[in-house]
Amino acid sequence: MGPGSMAAVALIATSLPLALALGVVWWQLRQGRLLNAQDEADDVAAKLPAERQRRRIETRSDKIQWLTVQMLIAGMLAWLAVVASQIPWDELRLTWIDGAVLLVAAGWVVMTLRQLSVLWEERRGGGDGVRAEVAVARRLDGLQALGCQVFHEVPVRDFDIDHVLIGASAVFAIETKARRRGNGLSAEVRYDGQTLHFPHWAETRPLEQSRMQAQWLAEYLREQLGQPIPVVPVLCLPGWTVLDEPGAEQAETRVIDPNAEPRFLAADRHAAFDPALRTRVIETIHGLYRKLAT
Repeated sequence: MGPGSMAAVALIATSLPLALALGVVWWQLRQGRLLNAQDEADDVAAKLPAERQRRRIETRSDKIQWLTVQMLIAGMLAWLAVVASQIPWDELRLTWIDGAVLLVAAGWVVMTLRQLSVLWEERRGGGDGVRAEVAVARRLDGLQALGCQVFHEVPVRDFDIDHVLIGASAVFAIETKARRRGNGLSAEVRYDGQTLHFPHWAETRPLEQSRMQAQWLAEYLREQLGQPIPVVPVLCLPGWTVLDEPGAEQAETRVIDPNAEPRFLAADRHAAFDPALRTRVIETIHGLYRKLAT
């Protein structure tokens, strides 16, 4: 390998990680702006408390991150340029050890990019989930004016039930799922009692998760209170309009959007709780939080 080729290899090996770092930060900030734009359009988090202030803070944090990375990369590139001008390229020789170091560095860069991709997807999904749960919590809290008792993030074993609502005659175990629509797609999801039919895909797992959580809670209340307590599984899809198809009304799991309180309460078709029993149900749910604290 001639001096010119070795010089090219050395420059690429030293500058490529910097260029990739700059590209990753730029891509992350761009994706963040796109996601925020979608949130503003799909009403999932448009009116949460302090949401506008939170977004202003998040935007400033992104700018700080971007400027910091620019400063670091600019300094490192300037240093490389100065050092490169002092290297006697015609005397430079790469050994097998140098090649091994470059290969290890290249492998590390590839692994890091894969980890960044996974972390970004987890961060995006987690942010969507948080905003969806807060939006649903605000809607459910409004039902307390109708005499309902609402709990959020109820801890049970190795998972949480997003929301538990105690109505006049039944308990509702509510699971919240955030699903992005995508640009130009319909905001309607069809529910036939067994499957969720989104515009370009179908799902059943959220329904199964809702049923399992409701079954666990029903069994727990029966053990604690010594009698069966009706627990209705509910799946909430903020930002989506749920269209019930034949079979949905008879389904075990109710699927609603946050604006559908009348349909949500209509699922409560059981005999009214005795006031003393309802108080015991509320105290039993409270007890789950105390168990977590201990």
